[in-house]
Amino acid sequence: MSPALRATCLLCLIAATPPLARAQAPSVLDCTGPFARNADERTLARVFGAENVERANIPVGEGNTEPGTAIFAKDPEKRIDILWHDAYARPNVVIIRNGSSWPVAVAGLDKPVANGATLAEIETMNGKPFTLTGFGWDLGGYSNSWDGGRLDKPVGGCNLSLRFDPPKDAPGDALDKVNGDVEFLSTDSAMRQVKPVVVEIELGWPQ
Repeated sequence: MSPALRATCLLCLIAATPPLARAQAPSVLDCTGPFARNADERTLARVFGAENVERANIPVGEGNTEPGTAIFAKDPEKRIDILWHDAYARPNVVIIRNGSSWPVAVAGLDKPVANGATLAEIETMNGKPFTLTGFGWDLGGYSNSWDGGRLDKPVGGCNLSLRFDPPKDAPGDALDKVNGDVEFLSTDSAMRQVKPVVVEIELGWPQ
């Protein structure tokens, strides 16, 4: 389906919805409201404005894409990507990529999670060490488990995953030790030396 036809279909879908008052757009994201388990594209349009919501091919790694929805697609600082369950009926994954400034609320924490946060900051927010995958491959740098820490519970009940990337000036000898399809604790000495930062936030609803 061409981009123009996808946009037309979405506009038709929204136009067919009874008029509703536009909701207040959030300043911090979580798994309620527009990203609740039962939210759909109409919900996104009502909250963020139909003109800011469009269907798009969403990158999912290894050069592949999946059909989904982009909010503020032309503004990297505000863009949010959504993949869906059941043909756009329920959110699957909400993605806040590198460069997007949206923070994400976590239950019990005063400070939200945001891109650019350091490994040490995230470990403090979690309240304990956590595991992440090694760098240098397509699924590298992802938090793999919060090990029962506070980040296990983003507001709204979905799952939170973060992706970390090493800075350009990371020491090469330490980086070599934390590359590859291997799990590391955030307390690993080489991982500490690399000092990776958050470059992607994902909120996920399992089936």
